[in-house]
Amino acid sequence: MKKPIENRDDVRLMVEDFYEKVKKDSIIGDIFNNTLFFKWDTHIPIMINFWETVLLDGTSYRGNTMRVHIELNKLHPLKAEHFIRWKKLFFETLDGHFTGEKVSEAKKRVELMEALMQTKIAQSTGPNFIQ
Repeated sequence: MKKPIENRDDVRLMVEDFYEKVKKDSIIGDIFNNTLFFKWDTHIPIMINFWETVLLDGTSYRGNTMRVHIELNKLHPLKAEHFIRWKKLFFETLDGHFTGEKVSEAKKRVELMEALMQTKIAQSTGPNFIQ
């Protein structure tokens, strides 16, 4: 039965289920399964903190999401198809478990992040980019 996203345990379920899908995905799985630039044991807790901060007004996330993705792009170019698949899997995860206002908020945030990250990544390849 679907329920609202109300607490850190809900966020943990969302994040862990999403990344189980990602690990097996033919388009983005290779990025996340490459230990040269991705560590599951550190990434999952960071993402739980991130989404708890975004959706539940928590204060546990400390980081620079843009910088991380710009650096990742240098190691493994991130393309539009990667963002499209990331968003599709994330939305499927949300819709599979949850309902309500926080689901809508998470989807809006994902749409904004997708656009901003792609813009910043494209700008980062230019000679005058300042982060």
